[in-house]
Amino acid sequence: MLYNLKGEVDNRTDGVSIIIEGEETDVVKFREHILKSPPAASQIKTIEVTAKKVNGYDGFSIAESKQTLSHITEISPDIAVCSECLEDLIYDKERINYPFVNCTNCGPRFSIIETLPYDRPKTSMKDFKMCHNCESEYHDVNDRRFHAQPVACNNCGPVYKYSSNNKVLSGIDEILSAISEKINKGETIAIKGIGGYHLMCNALDNSAVSALRERKHREAKPFAVMFRDLLSVREYCYCDAVEENEIVSWRRPIIILKQKKKLSDSVSNGLDTIGAILPYMPLHYMLFRKLNTPVVVLTSGNFSDEPIIIDDHLAKKEFVPVTRSVLSYNRRILNRCDDSVVRIIGNKRCLIRRSRGFVPSPVDLSKS
Repeated sequence: MLYNLKGEVDNRTDGVSIIIEGEETDVVKFREHILKSPPAASQIKTIEVTAKKVNGYDGFSIAESKQTLSHITEISPDIAVCSECLEDLIYDKERINYPFVNCTNCGPRFSIIETLPYDRPKTSMKDFKMCHNCESEYHDVNDRRFHAQPVACNNCGPVYKYSSNNKVLSGIDEILSAISEKINKGETIAIKGIGGYHLMCNALDNSAVSALRERKHREAKPFAVMFRDLLSVREYCYCDAVEENEIVSWRRPIIILKQKKKLSDSVSNGLDTIGAILPYMPLHYMLFRKLNTPVVVLTSGNFSDEPIIIDDHLAKKEFVPVTRSVLSYNRRILNRCDDSVVRIIGNKRCLIRRSRGFVPSPVDLSKS
């Protein structure tokens, strides 16, 4: 237990309430620790300290969330999968090749929330009952998945389903092999992401990108592309330290970069910039293991002037005539969220499209 402190924490609509009991010096150290080493995706605006009567706690626990009518807390944005969860794809026997692996430091948030406070029964994960192993991790204060609301594994979590030419695949290994083969051959796939559907094809195949542009009725607007890793970004784009920090951040936005090496002519349509993004879902990393190309087009699954599609039935209706191949999963997207778009100007982040990774965090103003 950190600093030998005891007590409880609960999530409220007006913020987080922590009750701790211990030596005064340890309490001060605990407060300093929170300020100096908060979770990567957290934003602490204020810490208000008040005295409270000692209750004599015998440990530290998470109490049931509380609702206060006069206040509302922030909802966390969706967070890119963390490096520890990527290792779990290889080493965690319950999560080997589990394409929805997540923990308290990563995974979907805003896109699966139905109402506050943020607890599993108030998200689209309520449709999935935790297995014994996941439930043990969820209740273990020392575990990385302690009260991670989307926690699940191969035994109890959401699953992908791939439909192509009236054939349906459900095993993730079969699905990845089928999708990579299609993309390697120059075809386009519709893929359900965190906040909506995307269309994906080989960004180095001019015929594939041109065909996608024609089918999507997108004459000139550039396509965003996803690179396998940072080395691939550096090969095709000029990228300084500030831009690299942004593209690898947990928000994982599309970032506008100056082009160094050509992709398909149809990607940027004559512009000298590239809208680049790195993988942020476990599935993206798993797919790049099998793809021949280091870069794919990853564009919003919509048609001109329409919102990104989140409904599975609508996706099948709209995309089958375009791609003939649709990859979906059985967890509901409750809040539509497209990829955010960023450009670094004067070493500062300038938001062109504020969405996944940023929404629904408010924009703080210095005046009323």
